[in-house]
Amino acid sequence: MTVGAVTFLDGDAAGAAVLAVVFVVGLLAGLAKQRLGLLLGGLVAVVVLGLVVAGVTGLDLSGPRDAVATRLAGVYAAVLPPAIAFVAGWLATRGTWFRRALTVGVAVLVLAAFPYAAAGAATAGVLVP
Repeated sequence: MTVGAVTFLDGDAAGAAVLAVVFVVGLLAGLAKQRLGLLLGGLVAVVVLGLVVAGVTGLDLSGPRDAVATRLAGVYAAVLPPAIAFVAGWLATRGTWFRRALTVGVAVLVLAAFPYAAAGAATAGVLVP
């Protein structure tokens, strides 16, 4: 979208840029001396930020199952992609180039093929009677 002389990214491009930044942060965490602590801290930070973005503070499990499933699918869509990108970046710092390429390739496939709506419906089926 362009407004005057300023061009704004569309949602997909902004999401891809965020995932690329999180992947690079994961790479840097994997190269640091305190790798395991940074992995755990980074995952906690990514999950907390994803929950904040999803606005999960008001999740009402007493509502209808379809509404809970939709809400959980949104939570999964906000939390899982950055977490997968971070872990893939962390894992890509170890091993051969083939293993690194395989790690990134699997992460891309998981990001592209994860059934967020089905996972939300399955979780809602377990949580909501």
